[in-house]
Amino acid sequence: MTITKPIHEGKPRVLLVNDATEVPQDYVDYIGTLCERTVIQQAPHDVLAVRIQEAVKEHGPFVACIVFLRWADTWPWPLDENLVGPLIESGCRLFSSGDAGYDFADIQYLTRNKVYYANTAISASVRTADSAAMMILQAIRSATKREHDARAGRWQDRTLRAKDARKSVLGIVGMGSIGKLVKDHMQHFGMKVIYHNRSRLAPEEETGATYVGFEELLKTADVITLHCPLTKDTRHLLNKDTLALTKPGVLIVNTSRGPVVHEQALVDALESGHVARAALDVFEFEPEIHPRLKEMWDRTILQPHCAVINETIMEDQQTEIYANLESFLKTGKPNTPVNGGW
Repeated sequence: MTITKPIHEGKPRVLLVNDATEVPQDYVDYIGTLCERTVIQQAPHDVLAVRIQEAVKEHGPFVACIVFLRWADTWPWPLDENLVGPLIESGCRLFSSGDAGYDFADIQYLTRNKVYYANTAISASVRTADSAAMMILQAIRSATKREHDARAGRWQDRTLRAKDARKSVLGIVGMGSIGKLVKDHMQHFGMKVIYHNRSRLAPEEETGATYVGFEELLKTADVITLHCPLTKDTRHLLNKDTLALTKPGVLIVNTSRGPVVHEQALVDALESGHVARAALDVFEFEPEIHPRLKEMWDRTILQPHCAVINETIMEDQQTEIYANLESFLKTGKPNTPVNGGW
C-alpha cells in the first residue's frame, strides 16, 4: 500500500481517499495552497481502516477527510467508528463524499463527536430531479408498455389510457432540494402538487404546492414520488398498510433509497392492480431486483440506480466535495452539512 506524502508544510492536513480526477486543475492547485494533502487508495472497509490508521500515524493529525469514490471499485462503507475512529480521535472534524444520500454514514456517531458530514447535495439534486421528472412522465404515459408494443409490432393499443398530467395530483414525500426541483419541473406539465415534509416550507418556497399530512397525501395523490433520506423512520415508509391507503391506480416513483419502499409489498400491490405502475431507480436489496418487478415490464420502469449519472457528474461532484473542504478550512463549516448545531 502506497501513501502519498504531503507536499506542503505548516498548513492544515487533509486526508484524501483517492485523488480528484475530474476537477479543473486551477481549483486543485488553489486547494493545495490551503492545506497539505495525503492520498490513500480506496479499498474495502476493513482494508481501508488499516490504511487510515497508518496514514494518521505517519502523516496525521488530519483536520478533514474527503472521499472521491471510484464507483467501479468496492465501496468502503459504512463510514463508522471502526473505519474513521483514529481520524476523529486525533482531531478530524469533517468528512465529505459524493451523493445526496448519507445512510452509509453513522451520523449519530459523528454528531456526538462534533464532526461534520457534508454531502454533494447540489450536483446530485439537479440530476436526480431531472431523472425523477422523466420517470414520472414515463409512468404517466406507460412508456415501457408502449415501447414494448412498438417493438413487437402492436400498433396503438387504445385500451390503454394514459393518465393526463394536467388532471393529476403529484404527491411529493420529502421537500428538500430534490423535491423542490421536481415540483418546479412537474408544475410545468400542469400537475397539481401536494407535499409532505418533516416541517412545512416557508410560504415563499411553496410556490403553488400545498402542504398536507402524510396520510392525506397517500389518499389524495395520483402519483407519489419519494425524495426523503433513508432513516429508521423512513425505512419501509411505503409498506402493505400505507400502500393500502393510496388511491386505486396510483403510480409510485422512487429515486431516493430502495428500503424506503417495502419491495414485496409493492410487488403485491402491482400484481393486485391497486398500484397501476411503478418507476424505480433504487431497490431494497440492490443490486438485486425483485424478479417480479423485472417480469412486469408492462407496469414497471426500472433503472439501475443511475439517476445522477451523466457526462458532467464526476466533475461537478468532485468539485463540490472540494468546495465543502474549502469552506470548512476558511470558516470552520462546510457548504452542505447534514448535521451540526453543536
